[in-house]
Amino acid sequence: MITADDARIRRLLPWPALIDAIARTLREGCVVAPRAHHDVDVPGARAATLLLMPAWAPGRLIGVKVVTVFPDNAARGVPTLDAAYLVFDGNDGRMLACLPASELTARRTAAASALAARHLARAGASRLLVVGTGRVARELARAHCSVRPIGRIRVWGRDAALARAFAAELVADGTCTDAAPVPDLRAATGDAD
Repeated sequence: MITADDARIRRLLPWPALIDAIARTLREGCVVAPRAHHDVDVPGARAATLLLMPAWAPGRLIGVKVVTVFPDNAARGVPTLDAAYLVFDGNDGRMLACLPASELTARRTAAASALAARHLARAGASRLLVVGTGRVARELARAHCSVRPIGRIRVWGRDAALARAFAAELVADGTCTDAAPVPDLRAATGDAD
């Protein structure tokens, strides 16, 4: 059975390969069953939530994302949400992998957005505006740079210090040589491709 930490997931799922895999899955199709949402009683605290999100490609793979949401955890200094992604063989049901779902989710979300940009953005689009400074925003910038010749990234966030730090991170890690925070979202939107 495969297990992986976030760093290994990033190595195993480089942007071009991940984006191509998502495109292939969208073309070939898969079954996405309704998510199951369960309330879980927690003695002395607000109820938690258990989410089960299954999907499969018949005869190939079965996957299920299992998510727990414990709203009172923030007060305890523990993450509110935790998740794992389980992968099974689609022919015999053997478990093949148990993976932390946070990195997978962030990368899948960003890759799907980059795939859309591959088809919808003009080929020469080079000015990207990222709205937000969280984990998915960071992945979005990197994924979009893999499908378009992005030469300039602007970052808007509710917290100007976080936007500044994110823009500096994009320059420091080589994602883009011209990344900077912007204070005015409306103006930045008009200036982005």
